[in-house]
Amino acid sequence: MKIVVVVSDFPKVTETFVLSNVLHYLSKGHDARVFSVKPFRKNELVHPGSEPVIATAFTFPWIRGDSSRALVATLLMRPGALFRCIGKIVWAFRAEPKRLFASLSILPKALALGRMAVADGVGHIHAEFAGHPATAAWIASQTYGIPFSFSAHMHDIFVSQNLLAEKSQKAQFVRAISEFNVQFLANIHGFQADKIHLIHCGVDLSRFGETRVAEQGFGNRLDILFVGALMPRKGVDVLLRALTLLEPHLNWHLTVIGGGPEADRLKALALSLPSDRVSFSGPATNEEVRVAMIGADLVVAPSIIGKDGRSEGIPVVLIEAMAAARPVISSRLSGIPELVKDGETGFLIEPGDVVKLAEQIMRVAENYSLAVEISQAGRQLVIREFDIEKTAANLLALIEKNSAK
Repeated sequence: MKIVVVVSDFPKVTETFVLSNVLHYLSKGHDARVFSVKPFRKNELVHPGSEPVIATAFTFPWIRGDSSRALVATLLMRPGALFRCIGKIVWAFRAEPKRLFASLSILPKALALGRMAVADGVGHIHAEFAGHPATAAWIASQTYGIPFSFSAHMHDIFVSQNLLAEKSQKAQFVRAISEFNVQFLANIHGFQADKIHLIHCGVDLSRFGETRVAEQGFGNRLDILFVGALMPRKGVDVLLRALTLLEPHLNWHLTVIGGGPEADRLKALALSLPSDRVSFSGPATNEEVRVAMIGADLVVAPSIIGKDGRSEGIPVVLIEAMAAARPVISSRLSGIPELVKDGETGFLIEPGDVVKLAEQIMRVAENYSLAVEISQAGRQLVIREFDIEKTAANLLALIEKNSAK
């Protein structure tokens, strides 16, 4: 079967689950391709093994070439379906002019996607996010009749709920990555809750093997690791401020892996700490992250709610850290507590609580054998519920069941 997976940006180093899912579909004999709503990120790091996905990924111009031809063809041949989509978009985002403009901007691309899907015999379109990717898939489906579905991850459902109910009613199914998201979506007026399926994001467990943490302790230095995009909602500034509150006798080092708009500000903030205590490594490949995790004594993901309600779902970095049996500290936010159960599989703080984060780091350092025991419980949870082989297979089964015959 031919499957198109829709994303906003591609390739994107922070969204390895998209690559993993598509690679799984390919391994099962399906012809799966990625459609990127925005132009390709030509300078983005590409993970080893992702070449088959990158090679067949595609997009269309905003309003020329295939996109302009699709707009004219749809206007002439399917005007009713086209104007119904436009009307629903305008009504849904009438109080959100920026989102209205963005949604209408992708209309020609979405029409080109639908037209291409019919010509190529695509059996299903799955959008990996509930925002613009799902809007593009919905437009393609409503104008050209291709079955579609979408996943709900994090800020894609938090920043705006407009049009979500409409998309749920037309979708074959909706995949939510956390129980938190299931409940959030079910409470949206008009959202078709009976179409929601809980399927976590997963990681490739084979990359971490039977990794264990040394139970005897972390040596003479606690190596702390943060991995993620350097943007406000990741809470790296919270971590840096917490480090200033640690007991003076604790020898520690923080490695920050990732890049983003906050890089310069965070580096300036780190100047308040000893110069040899914090390293900014920039973006890294999957393999580089794996090696860094295995070498870390503690992984911290101090997420907060960012601008316009942007928030986390269940960060893949936490799933990977727990797959590697690393002790983790994160925030009691969104779906994170479904993975990091405080005192059972990891440690939690309230979002933005600098003092509590410092206390939790000291707790790990001073009772590392307990942290190791908890990290093993965390690994077992990931094996049961966050194995990419299981999660991708479950999502694929829904796609196969709800595809064009």
